[in-house]
Amino acid sequence: MDQAAQESDKQITLLTNRTANRGHAEAKGHVVEEMLTSLGHCVEHHLPLDIEDTYKVVQDAVAGGRHIIAVGGDGFIHHVVQGCAETTATLGLIPAGTGNDFVFGLDLPQDLESAVGAAVGPTQPVDLLSFELPNGKTRYGVTIATAGFSAAVNIRADTMTWPRGSSRYTLATLIELLRLQRYELQMVVDGQEVGGPCLMVAIANTRAFGGGMQIAPAAGPATGHLDVVVIRDTSAFNLLRMLPKTFKGGHVGHPAVEIRTGQVIQLQLLCNDGSNLRNLRSDGEDVGSLPQTVTVVPGGLRVAGVSPQSTVAGEGRERTE
Repeated sequence: MDQAAQESDKQITLLTNRTANRGHAEAKGHVVEEMLTSLGHCVEHHLPLDIEDTYKVVQDAVAGGRHIIAVGGDGFIHHVVQGCAETTATLGLIPAGTGNDFVFGLDLPQDLESAVGAAVGPTQPVDLLSFELPNGKTRYGVTIATAGFSAAVNIRADTMTWPRGSSRYTLATLIELLRLQRYELQMVVDGQEVGGPCLMVAIANTRAFGGGMQIAPAAGPATGHLDVVVIRDTSAFNLLRMLPKTFKGGHVGHPAVEIRTGQVIQLQLLCNDGSNLRNLRSDGEDVGSLPQTVTVVPGGLRVAGVSPQSTVAGEGRERTE
């Protein structure tokens, strides 16, 4: 690495989501700032007020050739990436959310000292999801895009103020199981039509969502394709039995589970009354309405500290904290 590149890496824009993990991320961000400074880096620490502020800070960092580090969970990383996707900027990640599925999918360290070291380490390109919005703009995702049952759980959990943490998603799941909806799938994967009744669809860049549920255990974010998981129509009881198995990828092989790969996925789900299901979520965030085209962006994001072995196809690894 030449001197100019070394100096560029020492100029760091640190962004912390002050609300992540019930506010604990803010304190972690200040610790990270101290650790980076002690390593000789010049750090600008920002605690963005909102999504727009996050985007502006990231854009300014990209324009200034600064190294970017995000302290937060998947949702915060999602918004940071909107400003640095498909650029030459490098992103370092410090997990500080309740799920941290992107960090898990990249096999980045969870403990703080190792995470800080990785966040200023060598760069590896990883794939992204992209979404075509009606206004002509492109939105990006880092983990999994999902519609149907899983998106309904995500949306319900977002509206709940109790309980806090991962228990909120457990309760939201049980509520949605009681009102389980079926959909008619209309999907095209690389030109191949896929239809029929289903409960949900997950289009995966990495293997897990929902705090470690490995819905696509073979997905890897440097394969140049996406894993498309369809959960076909089954009973709420069968789905309830299946869900715990997803944490180790044990649902694969179930008769209701179909997995295929593709690069361009056109997705639409119809409700029982024939209307379009609107909600598509990625990284826990709203990424527009269906019908929607989801495309892989090979090497669309430069991430620090990722080993090449971690970005190939996964294998349903067990999660450790």
